[in-house]
Amino acid sequence: MKVFLIGAGPGDPGLITVKAMRTIPKCDVIVYDDLIPVEILSLARPGAEKMYVGKRGGKEYMEQPRINELLVELARLGKTVGRLKGGDPCIFGRGGEEALHLKKHGIPFEIIPGITSAIAGPVSAGIPPTHRGYASSVTFVTAHEDPSKESGFLDWKHLAAEKGTIVFLMGASRIAEIAERLMAEGMSPDMPCALVQDATTPLQRHVVSTLAHLGRDAADHGIGSPCIIVVGNVASLSRELYSDESKPLAGRSVLVTRPAHLALETASLFASYGAWVVLYPLLEISPLPFDLPDIRAFDLFIFTSQNAVPIFMKKMFARDMDARAFSGKGIYCIGPKTRNMLRSYGIRADGMAEEFRSEGIMEMLKETDLVGKSVCVPRAAGARTYLVDALKERGALVQEIPVYETVLPDDASREDFLSALATVDTVVFTSPSGVRHALLLLGDDVGPLKERLLAAIGPVTADAMEKLGLPVGVVADEYTDEGIIKALKGVRL
Repeated sequence: MKVFLIGAGPGDPGLITVKAMRTIPKCDVIVYDDLIPVEILSLARPGAEKMYVGKRGGKEYMEQPRINELLVELARLGKTVGRLKGGDPCIFGRGGEEALHLKKHGIPFEIIPGITSAIAGPVSAGIPPTHRGYASSVTFVTAHEDPSKESGFLDWKHLAAEKGTIVFLMGASRIAEIAERLMAEGMSPDMPCALVQDATTPLQRHVVSTLAHLGRDAADHGIGSPCIIVVGNVASLSRELYSDESKPLAGRSVLVTRPAHLALETASLFASYGAWVVLYPLLEISPLPFDLPDIRAFDLFIFTSQNAVPIFMKKMFARDMDARAFSGKGIYCIGPKTRNMLRSYGIRADGMAEEFRSEGIMEMLKETDLVGKSVCVPRAAGARTYLVDALKERGALVQEIPVYETVLPDDASREDFLSALATVDTVVFTSPSGVRHALLLLGDDVGPLKERLLAAIGPVTADAMEKLGLPVGVVADEYTDEGIIKALKGVRL
């Protein structure tokens, strides 16, 4: 038993730490706060329990003492608990309180720091919290305390005299009052300020103002929660340093249909280009039983999918084998993700197809004598026959091993899929299986899907869409997520 107090970052799922990414899949239970991105929750292993204990102003929520007790109860059941908190657990996240409670009751715990919005928020709006000649210190302040109160923990006179940067968190409902209190305590009405709402997410908006106009500008721009307030000369740098040129997909909403275990990377990439991302996995990778062949009997191994690599390697590990078994063998793959997956197991591919499909493999091997060569192809059940047929035509002795199948997730439903579709203007398909599963869910009611811009990761997926009667809006020239983004850049909303 153990409890991990994990910082989930400021909102952009790509800003979660590597250690957090590695820890979450090990947990039996995920106890999570409000505003945790669904992409990060999807890192949890299949079957892990997820318990929401978030707090939202004006709504019922679990009191902190009860959360403390819940963590102890779960740990005493022998569970490994992942306690997910937005930002950093110990920056106004009560991570210290929970750690002390666990310590008191003899529960092992570990705090995994996260990136706080107090830093990421200003930076995402082009505001460096410290900058030579502007500010050499930063003060983090919780805005939960009423600025009109004469007594309290905050020394407003000291804050008003602060020469550095002040970052107020959780202050969306008290913007005007905070500005008024600082001015009443002597801070200049002309002090540059900024408001950053939904920091680091595709919904981010920010307003640069002055202390005197902060409340009015917040109202005029409809700034709401979650919001941070930046007070200090550095706020003026936003006009020079902020640029939205790196957000060519801003305003576009994209439905990602990849399997849940691959969703974080894809969603983070699309979000980094400004897209609002909705996840609805239409695929689940289900390993199949198979007999591990005699590795020594093969000359070449061809991996056509990143999903096949860990399944095949797990079977090898179970036989007390590792990457050394591939010594002297030719290893080929399709796509950089499969190549990188091989690398994670200590295997360097001898070649990667320039065209990320089976035809690319055959083009890569066009000068290779395959006559009499033994070729092992671990892949998905029901995959296209082109590769196996083409290898055999070249004289190779091919053993195709179905190591997994793609299935529709058990929790997928027509109603939920339609609800997800209603929130987006673009749907991305990365395999023919995803297309088939979409139509399986919708049945005869495919109108909502046809009304969206449908993007295919490559010609194989596009061909499947056309055969099933779906209009293909864009096809990536490079069969990767990056290729889809390039294709979408040129399409107007």
